[in-house]
Amino acid sequence: MDTVVVGFDGTAPSVNALEWAAHRVAKHVAQLRVVTVAVADDDPLLDVGAGGVQQAHAIAPSAEIVASRVIGKMPQALLAAAAGATLLAIGAHRQRPVRAALAGWPPLHLASRSQGPVVVVPEDWSDSAGPVLVGIDDDDSSASAVRFAAAEAERLGLRLLLLHAWQMPSPTTDGAFAYLASPLEQKAVHRRILDDLRSEVRAQHPELNVEGALVQGAPSSALLSEARRCSLMVIGTHRRSLLEGALLGSVAQDTLMGSRIPVGVVPS
Repeated sequence: MDTVVVGFDGTAPSVNALEWAAHRVAKHVAQLRVVTVAVADDDPLLDVGAGGVQQAHAIAPSAEIVASRVIGKMPQALLAAAAGATLLAIGAHRQRPVRAALAGWPPLHLASRSQGPVVVVPEDWSDSAGPVLVGIDDDDSSASAVRFAAAEAERLGLRLLLLHAWQMPSPTTDGAFAYLASPLEQKAVHRRILDDLRSEVRAQHPELNVEGALVQGAPSSALLSEARRCSLMVIGTHRRSLLEGALLGSVAQDTLMGSRIPVGVVPS
């Protein structure tokens, strides 16, 4: 049986994460563990877990839902509680993204340390039946994300949308000569990447409706634009540090802070 862990402290973002996780286990048989992290045994925060279980049962009355109280520091305690789980769900505010990034935005910080998939649910999320969207890289860093996204789409009876964004490479200079690849040639290369992966996923999941989208542009912009009609976005990660991600314009950072739908971050 799958196990979904949700970090819950009674705040609005954690309530959204709880509701998202409850909707998921209501559609697919799984155990839901509502985990509350506190710094001491007498912390009143430990009492909110029971209320979380009641809220989750109202959405998924037939699901197995349990509360778990953990003493420790974030994010280490929550990550330890989620070890071995199918996924970990957490809530997030998306306000003041620049300041949040510089301060070490907790959801990004947690997702970058997790050994398993983390789904970040924004505070303005609402349930929908749109497809599961997954971003595809040129390399194999998105392979785990594609496997996770396909499994989620199949479990929930949703379509899978593979999105591959591409950009023209910078000219390479060799002495007095510079070569710039033809846009048509580059598009054909990236079309093959998308078509090959689509065929591979269809072979592995013959009952799954798999669609493909090839977009010329920045990956984060393409994903956020397509996400408007989707229910879940899934991305892979290279495990860059927070500072590195801020300097390099990490796709994970941009999509997590800009998405109005849940974002699943899957380590490569």
